[in-house]
Amino acid sequence: MIKKRTNRKRRFVAAIIVAAGEGRRFRSRTPKQWVELRGRPLAFWALSVLHNEPLIDEIILVIDAEHRSRARTLVKNQFPKVTAIASGGKTRAASVRHGLKKVSSRAEVILIHDGVRPFIEDGLVPALIGALESYEAAVPVHLVGDTLKRLAGDAVEQTVDRKGIAAAKTPQAFRAAVIRQAHAQAETDKFEATDDSVLVERMGLRVGVIHTVWPNIKITEPEDLLLAEALLAAQGDRPV
Repeated sequence: MIKKRTNRKRRFVAAIIVAAGEGRRFRSRTPKQWVELRGRPLAFWALSVLHNEPLIDEIILVIDAEHRSRARTLVKNQFPKVTAIASGGKTRAASVRHGLKKVSSRAEVILIHDGVRPFIEDGLVPALIGALESYEAAVPVHLVGDTLKRLAGDAVEQTVDRKGIAAAKTPQAFRAAVIRQAHAQAETDKFEATDDSVLVERMGLRVGVIHTVWPNIKITEPEDLLLAEALLAAQGDRPV
């Protein structure tokens, strides 16, 4: 259960949805952000859940250049909070940087979300934003329940103690100036990461966590769509 955190003041919040990946593991000619879930592309569901969050003021959609026209059609008349569509980069980090350039200078908080995560637990966004009163960044986490194995080729090298180990999810929330600086520093250092919060960690700044229960799954394999279908049906076609 997410603990509600109260904002002391209303801040301008921007969200970047990163939906520019090739999704090679998905084994499809169609980029997975355009694969349909309940008759709508995955990108629609990520947009919908953030667009319906009252605390979010603007959304930047980062999409592969080949599908910019398709993205404009998707956004038109449905998602007025989308103020810009940015082209994706060669890496996820580059795509995020392209999105950051489009974020309004008014933004005090920036959320970064994977475009292939169609579900966000109710109350998560307010909790993440509230955590920024105490931390420079905040991420949703889910404690790992499986036994973890470190592998060496096709064999087990070591069983890893799972105590205190959690899987990081998105959206992740950041003080705007901090995430801009973190990405600028990473670009200078040629440091690549698939997670934005690690860029804040490497600056020596504090990252808070929000423990989640709802399975905020990332659609990675074709089989994940079956789980997403079931979860969406259970919520009455609402991605929360």
